[in-house]
Amino acid sequence: MLNNSWKTQIKAKVYRLFPNKKILTDPVFIIGCGRSGTTILGTLLSQHPQLAYLNEPRYIWYCEPKTDIWTEEAQRRSGKLQLTAKDLNKKTAAKIKQKFALQVRLQNGRRLVEKLPINSFRIDFINSLFPDARFVHLIRNGIEVAKSIAKLSETQAWFGVNNNNYKWQLLSEYASARGQGELVPLCTDNFLQGMLEWRLSVESAIEGLSNIESDRWLEIRYEDLLEKPIAVCTRLEQFIGVEPSQEMRQFAATQITRKSPPASRHTLSPTVQPIAGELLMRLNYTYASEELPK
Repeated sequence: MLNNSWKTQIKAKVYRLFPNKKILTDPVFIIGCGRSGTTILGTLLSQHPQLAYLNEPRYIWYCEPKTDIWTEEAQRRSGKLQLTAKDLNKKTAAKIKQKFALQVRLQNGRRLVEKLPINSFRIDFINSLFPDARFVHLIRNGIEVAKSIAKLSETQAWFGVNNNNYKWQLLSEYASARGQGELVPLCTDNFLQGMLEWRLSVESAIEGLSNIESDRWLEIRYEDLLEKPIAVCTRLEQFIGVEPSQEMRQFAATQITRKSPPASRHTLSPTVQPIAGELLMRLNYTYASEELPK
């Protein structure tokens, strides 16, 4: 009897020989700044028996070397933060699609769900690759996101491996290209750098989604995911076009909880205000000065 490893290898060979292009119809991409809760949202969707979920499959995206902004090879590969349709060619597109289709079939899924936060900057690239793609944009309070980035940066190379800060360099260049270069010198620690990354990521996603049909994207607030997880399950199922899943609801009811205290809407430090204050206010995460409670 063949063990599971050999079975998987044989299946992979067969699926490569006989690809099923229809399996990538209406793929779903979860976007949102890193540390916004995209992992728990992806894990929630992974419970649905009809969906094949891939969590940050960078190795697939590396078929296009410019997608790499994390590894020691990123600079040599000319890794870019933002990618557009101009960065895609037919040969690369075929490789990426083949690898995604293979993983969906190996999971016995009917639809692809993929999560990679940096894709907030690459909506045009993905839309060119998959013209029927759907996007789920998760937004969380930027203060909470920046705090989480700062904490993670104590043990992980969030902004670049081996102290090269390559990702931060790309974020800085992107800010400057948008006319926001004056914000970069204000980011004097990991928290404030995370604050700028949140702003750039959210703004990029909102702008990118505004250029595609409104029925192909869904915005979800992290707070709703925590407070109304069952309702969010229904919204996701209706948006994606799959049957209601008891597995999703069971996971939502038992596993989705807040693990850190919510940020206060009452105060915004003078260091944060110029970096992201306007966006925080626009998204209702802080009060406008005239709305401050007495």
